Amino acid sequence: MIKKILKKMLYKEKTSSDEYIKYLRKKGMTIGDYTVIYSPSSVVIDETRPFLINIGDHVKITHGVVILTHGYDWSVLNVKYNDILGSSGKVKIGNNVFIGMKSIILKGVTIGNNVIIGAGSLVNKDIPDNVVVAGCPAKVICSIEEYHKKRKEQQKKEAVELAIEYYKKNKIWPSEQILREFIFLFEKRDSSIKNNATFSEIASINGNYSETLQLFLDSEGVFESYNSFIDYCKKELKKETK
Repeated sequence: MIKKILKKMLYKEKTSSDEYIKYLRKKGMTIGDYTVIYSPSSVVIDETRPFLINIGDHVKITHGVVILTHGYDWSVLNVKYNDILGSSGKVKIGNNVFIGMKSIILKGVTIGNNVIIGAGSLVNKDIPDNVVVAGCPAKVICSIEEYHKKRKEQQKKEAVELAIEYYKKNKIWPSEQILREFIFLFEKRDSSIKNNATFSEIASINGNYSETLQLFLDSEGVFESYNSFIDYCKKELKKETK
């Protein structure tokens, strides 16, 4: 309780994602459902013209992200030319968008639906639906469909690497909970999954549990079970040590 009070005193409206979103809505921003602001204390969301920001549903805003609706670059012009040139622009972020760490979204930008923005990107122009962008300035690097296929192909390798490195560090193999994001790889496809707390936790994050459950039951795992996955990891570890 003391820690919560101290945190509230230190971070105020940025104590948590829920508190910060509630605060921003009161200021006049439009923010949809299932949107999360991770590490609110590190995020800068322009409050000078809050009514110019519209953020959709299922948006993930990560550490160090900056969203701007104005610029003060005119201060240089004012000193040189004595001119005052206002600067503002709407920012609209669609539904189901992931904004990577330390990305900057400038004024006047519209971001479409189903978009992934890579870490450290500078978004200075509109982004269409269903793409992955990255860079400074941000550019489209692939479609969301291409990225989905790529992730499906890579996750086995990444899960095995994670399990092996965990074992090297801790001298025990990781639990299903630790590997919860890779659960589609090794969990048995039957109705008993409904009683699996780890699956329920990861499948409920975005409010689409039923759809995720159905996809899981209709799909095929790479491994027959979690134990067979670990057995595979043990074999791969032996190959490394030869």
